[in-house]
This record gives sequence, C-alpha cells and structure tokens, in this order.
Amino acid sequence: MSILQGLLGLAFFIGVAWLLSEQRDRVQVRWIIAGLGIQWSLALLLLKVPLIQGLFVPLSDGVNALQAATAAGTHFVFGYLTGEATPFDILHPEHSFIFAFQVLPLVLVVSALSALLFHWRILPPIIHGFSWLLRRSFGIGGALGFSTAANVFVGMVEAPLLIRPYLAHLSRGELFAVMVAGMATVAGTVMVFYASILGEIIPNAMG
Repeated sequence: MSILQGLLGLAFFIGVAWLLSEQRDRVQVRWIIAGLGIQWSLALLLLKVPLIQGLFVPLSDGVNALQAATAAGTHFVFGYLTGEATPFDILHPEHSFIFAFQVLPLVLVVSALSALLFHWRILPPIIHGFSWLLRRSFGIGGALGFSTAANVFVGMVEAPLLIRPYLAHLSRGELFAVMVAGMATVAGTVMVFYASILGEIIPNAMG
C-alpha cells in the first residue's frame, strides 16, 4: 500500500506540474522517465545493495566525530549553555534546550568547512562531476547543472551565488529550476543537523 501511495504521489505532482506549465506541448516525456528512472535506481542501490549501504557508515561516523568536536568546542566557550551540567538546579529540565548554543554551532562549523573545502579546490571537482551527470541525464545547461549540484554542499542561498554571472542569461524555466532545486534539496549543513538529532534513534542516520 505504501508503494502505491508513493507512485500516486509522484503521478500527482508530475500532473500538477504539467497542468501549471505555460507550454505543455514542449514537455519532453523522456526527461521525466529518465528522472524517475535515476531516482528509483538510486533508491534500489541505497536500500538493497549492502556494499553501497556500507559506504555510508564512515560518513555517519564522520558526522558523529564532527558533532562531538563541535560540542567540545562550544562547551569550552559557552559552558553549561550547551546542555552540560549546570551549577544550579533546574526546575524544568525539558526547557533547558537552547537552539542557538546546541544546534547552530554545528551548522556554522559545517558551513565554514564547506567554504574551506571550496578554497582548497576540493569541492569544485566533486560538484563538476555531479553537474556533468545532470547535464548528460537531463540535457540541462551547465550553469543550472552546476547550481543544482552545488545545492547538496552549500545550500540554497549560496548555490545560486556560484553562478551569479550567468543568472541574467538564464531562461525563465532555468531560473525557476534553480529555485526549485534549492527548495527540493537538503544542504550538507542541514543534513548533518538532522543526522545529529536522529543519530540517537536511528543508527547510521546519514545513510
């Protein structure tokens, strides 16, 4: 039943996108089929192939190590505000969670790490690889492919800035796709944040 629900959801959103399109006759079915095929293939690889699943275990371990290092540094600066033992009694412990000191530091660390990896020219080749795959799979332009691939690493605000010189030359459809890609993907900073929250409940939350 859940599989049928997922298929109906995909069909519904594709239908809504087609109905809202200004040029329905220019919609190419082969790109839709290609997108669905890639999505299902990735899902099968991630859920059914133990070797692929095993690749995400070190990623989860890396996230846990990054979280622990960030927590240690934050505690050194802000003390008990980070959730550690307090020098006084707390009447309502359930209200002791402070978002600014227990969540945002991890987001800032990952953002700074992404910027550093960009400066060291480590992330650009990876993004170019994803961009090439998107261009070959869906026939989109280089600027759109690069921005979409960068969303995974730097987020929806920074990714369009990477193609700022080309924004004025994008078509309406490409500009809309840039915005949709930002809304539909999760940046690495937010992914690490979610993994840190779910890590206590779901083993290997990053995978």
